[in-house]
Amino acid sequence: MDFLKVTEIKDIEKLIFEKIPTLKGNKEIIKLENSLGRILYEDIKSKENIPEFNRSTVDGYAIKSRESQGASQGIPAFFTIKGEVSMGENTEKELKSGEAIYVPTGAMIPAGADSMIMIEYCEILDDTLLIHKPVSKYENIMLLGEDIKIDEIILEKGSQITPENVGVLASMGIYQLSVFKKFRFSIISTGDELVGENEEYKKGKIRDINSYTLSHAIENFGEVVEKKIVRDNYETLLEEVKKSTEISDIVLISGGSSAGNYDYTSKVISQLDGGEVFIHGISIKPGKPTIVGKSNDKLIFGLPGHPISSIVVFNIIVKKLIEKLCHKKDKEEFYYGILSHNLHSTPGRTTYQMVNKTIDEGEIIINPIFGKSGMTTLMTKSNGYIILDTDTEGLVKGSRVKVYKF
Repeated sequence: MDFLKVTEIKDIEKLIFEKIPTLKGNKEIIKLENSLGRILYEDIKSKENIPEFNRSTVDGYAIKSRESQGASQGIPAFFTIKGEVSMGENTEKELKSGEAIYVPTGAMIPAGADSMIMIEYCEILDDTLLIHKPVSKYENIMLLGEDIKIDEIILEKGSQITPENVGVLASMGIYQLSVFKKFRFSIISTGDELVGENEEYKKGKIRDINSYTLSHAIENFGEVVEKKIVRDNYETLLEEVKKSTEISDIVLISGGSSAGNYDYTSKVISQLDGGEVFIHGISIKPGKPTIVGKSNDKLIFGLPGHPISSIVVFNIIVKKLIEKLCHKKDKEEFYYGILSHNLHSTPGRTTYQMVNKTIDEGEIIINPIFGKSGMTTLMTKSNGYIILDTDTEGLVKGSRVKVYKF
């Protein structure tokens, strides 16, 4: 592998699957109550009709709709009240001509009825119902199977479970789900300069940032099995990466991927059992010195040490790869706005430019956030990014641009 012979973004996934053909998402069964944010392993089909009976959508009276025609405030239609249906009752009542039966919202419509008149349009005199408004056939009724039919696909493979999904599944009596098992991640931050949470901070040192940002970015689809700081020592890094490949599916090494004297990541990967570096450098800005390699069937990423570069590479490569392995349905979050400044790109590299937005007279204005890649405040000042392709020389002020949310 030639050092920093850059790979195009579009070729990365293909290379990964060529080098690790066994790479795939695995299945596990979990309880519905623990499913929020998880990704479905297979389609979910309904085993029943929803609703399972004709159901009232209002509080009122079940009647035959044709018998309400012509009813008005001045000339009401008359019905004989024949009892009521209770909530949760599997009623065997049958409505005959000229009759009305009280039905609360959500309860079963008795046989013979084809509409519901809301109680607001009714008047009761002893056992007689007067209605002051006509209703049409099936008005205020949800018919059997109108919401969900037997064998209908409710959620497709790759769907991410939301609170709304949980409610639908509970209504169908589905309390266990097949989901993609979370990929196990190890996060290794490298560098003599790094200080961990329980270490004393001294001038000249840098507090570890990437293990925290990456851990939270992984949460929905992965499990962080370990986080650790490793000093700039080849033998130590080799031993620690070897340990990580034994307990993880994917190892993220933050720092140590460029051409510095103490950047050991590439050499370490090559010395692992079944180790190979097959990408060293990608044609993007920020994030050019990214490494992708393997140890047998374990995937290893050497991410840039700078926080912005690290999280950008994670989102556009690692996260998208996992989503593909889990067949995740695309739900790309973006919006459009007007660029506030001229913007230059880097020739030959796909540029990911941090931006934020402001509102001016109802127009969304997109403001590029400029700063050096090591500036941690770029993360807090920006809420998204725009992409400038390799063949784009730049964008002019006033251009309409697409902004991808973090």
